[in-house]
Amino acid sequence: MMKKLISLLLAAIMLLGCLSACAGKEKPAEDTANAASQQENAPSGESAEDAAAEEAEKTDDVSGEESVEEKTVTVTDDSGRELTISLPIEKLVVLDSSPFELLSAFGKLDLVLANIQATEGNPLYDALDGLPTVATHAEINYELLAELQPQVVLSSVRAHGVVTDQEYLSGFDIKDVKLNLRVPETMRGGVRVMGQLFSCEDKAQEIVAFYDKWENFIAERVGGLTDEQRVKVFLEYHAGSYKTGAPSSRFYSQVVLAGGINIAKDLTVGEEPEVSAEWVAEMNPDVIIKEVTGLGYRSENADKAKEAYDELISREGLSMTKAVQNKNVHVISSDIYSRPAYIVGVCYLAKWFYPDLFEDFDPDTVLEEYFALFHPGKAVGGIWTYDE
Repeated sequence: MMKKLISLLLAAIMLLGCLSACAGKEKPAEDTANAASQQENAPSGESAEDAAAEEAEKTDDVSGEESVEEKTVTVTDDSGRELTISLPIEKLVVLDSSPFELLSAFGKLDLVLANIQATEGNPLYDALDGLPTVATHAEINYELLAELQPQVVLSSVRAHGVVTDQEYLSGFDIKDVKLNLRVPETMRGGVRVMGQLFSCEDKAQEIVAFYDKWENFIAERVGGLTDEQRVKVFLEYHAGSYKTGAPSSRFYSQVVLAGGINIAKDLTVGEEPEVSAEWVAEMNPDVIIKEVTGLGYRSENADKAKEAYDELISREGLSMTKAVQNKNVHVISSDIYSRPAYIVGVCYLAKWFYPDLFEDFDPDTVLEEYFALFHPGKAVGGIWTYDE
């Protein structure tokens, strides 16, 4: 009985082994059929492996197309806002005169859709002639701005007449980038942001190197001066008689960079206070600088500069200052005193402050370098400084 049970068990095991063997032989047969089918469907002269590889490549291409993202750049403007901008920028409105200098250097003036009052009639920006005027010194034409539909607006973080309505602009999906391209302290950062926005990082770095070179040149020459040896300077800017620049203003630090002592250094009554003739006389500056608008490339003769000079030295309250007595009074164009050309003005100041230290230096060469860098193809011309 036991033998019969063992025999039956062995028979069952053998039967299961046969069934497994049959099943194992059928699977390769299916694979062979599939391979044959792929071979039949493959183009002439192409193996199944080639067809499979081609199909995988097509899948990769489709996947790649789906994963391509729009190119953007994220910048922080001088108001402290972080903005993500789609690139390339093809439609642009500028509401402050300073960015035009950098757009000229970058070769991007053709992106500008409108002019502003501050640059109208300036031969340096004749590429803007014929464009509608979107802003005066006092107001923005928002109706025109909306009609133009720029991707980006470049405006000033410091309100010199006009202030952009960011809520209004955002309603039209217009990015408002606010920059302070008026003072040396924020100039390099603004230049770099502009370089990012217009994919001109190399040119932006070249401009920063231009600033560094001449600031370092001046600093090396005046660095050994004591406070007693440094000249005291009164800067009067274009807004009116006895209007000057306190330490937080756009008119202050140029004097310091040139090695002078700005006599407004202790003023705390606003950025651009109006002082008195008596105060200036009491401070008794060694040098007086008058910053004037409308000079530079827009002036064909020195009449306006001479008029400003004559008016200044004829003031009774200034007649006894060392500056007037020694004829150390100078007029300078606002275009090279602040804004991206500020370093040109600083070089003229250094020459006026310390003619002996800079006897071998001609600031006109820096003006020429500025033109080559910012306005390629434009000849140096106009009235930039005046003295007697």
